[in-house]
Amino acid sequence: MTDGGRAVISLQDVTFGYRETPVLHHINLSVEPGEVIGIIGPNGVGKSTLLKILAALYEPDKGQYTLFNAPLKSWKRKEIARRIGYVPQGMELSFSFSVGEVVAMGRFPYLQGLSAIDEQGPEKVRQALQMMDLEGLEHRLFPSLSGGEKQRVLIASTLAQDTDIFLLDEPTASLDLKHQIAILKLFKHLSQTQNKAVVLVTHEVNLASQFCDRLILLNEGRIVKDGRPAEVLQFNLIREVYGVDVYIDINPFTNAIYILPFDLKNGR
Repeated sequence: MTDGGRAVISLQDVTFGYRETPVLHHINLSVEPGEVIGIIGPNGVGKSTLLKILAALYEPDKGQYTLFNAPLKSWKRKEIARRIGYVPQGMELSFSFSVGEVVAMGRFPYLQGLSAIDEQGPEKVRQALQMMDLEGLEHRLFPSLSGGEKQRVLIASTLAQDTDIFLLDEPTASLDLKHQIAILKLFKHLSQTQNKAVVLVTHEVNLASQFCDRLILLNEGRIVKDGRPAEVLQFNLIREVYGVDVYIDINPFTNAIYILPFDLKNGR
């Protein structure tokens, strides 16, 4: 979808590469408020790079990036940080900050003046800790946490940042099933009730189908299909992009598309 009329982020014919290595080719994409978008595709096709482009961490080599209908170059970095929250994949911290300190880092874009006053900060941090089921862990040191706990802390920091746009790279990768579902439910709720725009990179295709309004299927740096889950999770498309046969059906409890690997040759 490329209509940028309501878009909070719009990419038009964006191309990007690392030095001599092209990664993304002619990307046209709009992100609108109140929707959850899942970026899916095999390993190494440019999913995380596309998310970093959306997060304004990388500048396109060619093409146009528009944030709230204004060119990206017209925005100051602190202004961008008040609009876009980004959760990277597998981030580690160099110093032994506490959980509370890491979550409070999300409030940095709002600090004002020499006294660094942020009147809403404490309440935003408290709410974020609560949403991520981290209450009581405020004084634990970040390096002492499990992988799943660290992931929830990083998401909590972004929630405390209280942005219009949330960009999440594999947010459920190190989490148990309970927290995977809880986090996806939370961001779905924020999109519906607070008009937040949410974009997540994920390999969990079935969870993406259940919680995302749109899926973007990426392959070799190009968008193969952008549409509703039922439009993207098609047998021929999955076979073409992933190189596997799958069984596709409707979950009778959620009405969401789900897929299972299926060996056509051996009938299993």
